[in-house]
Amino acid sequence: MAYFNYFPEIAYDVRGDKKKPQRQAITNILIRIRKKLNVVNASLFEQYFIRDGDRADTLAHQFYGDSTLHWIIMYTNYMTNPYYDWPLTYYDLQMFIAKKYENINGVHHYEIVMNEGERNEIRYEVDGEDQPGVINELKTKESSIKTITNFLYEEKKNDEKRSINIIRSSYISEVLEEFKTLIKQ
Repeated sequence: MAYFNYFPEIAYDVRGDKKKPQRQAITNILIRIRKKLNVVNASLFEQYFIRDGDRADTLAHQFYGDSTLHWIIMYTNYMTNPYYDWPLTYYDLQMFIAKKYENINGVHHYEIVMNEGERNEIRYEVDGEDQPGVINELKTKESSIKTITNFLYEEKKNDEKRSINIIRSSYISEVLEEFKTLIKQ
């Protein structure tokens, strides 16, 4: 079942002529909702790590046997834009970084880590353009400074998108019903 089949229709003047309005019923694609999921239970979800080449439609087919349920994977993970919310492949990430930064290995920022590996570990981020004095001031025997390049920064941001929740197939009918109810409100 396609995502937009559940959306309500609105009357819209498709011609834009104020003297002779011609209204037509169209799907209101501007409606947005967020999942509420009455059942807050870890057994409802399955953790999945997105690999290069995975897409929402292929995962929907893999988990639900229906690629048109791709929107449920996006909905479950609060994703609204597949171009920005879904992780890039490694190749696309490289191209994105090369286009965004003049020097991909340039310093994005520094991380100062105190008590590394301890329970009370503290991390500070210092902008790459800040005064060296700030770094020297925070540097102690108990801390270490890590240089985070533009590439490492973007790679970390991209990798944070890879861990998603997949609703177990036995709960799909409940999610569909909840979505239908919410979209009509």
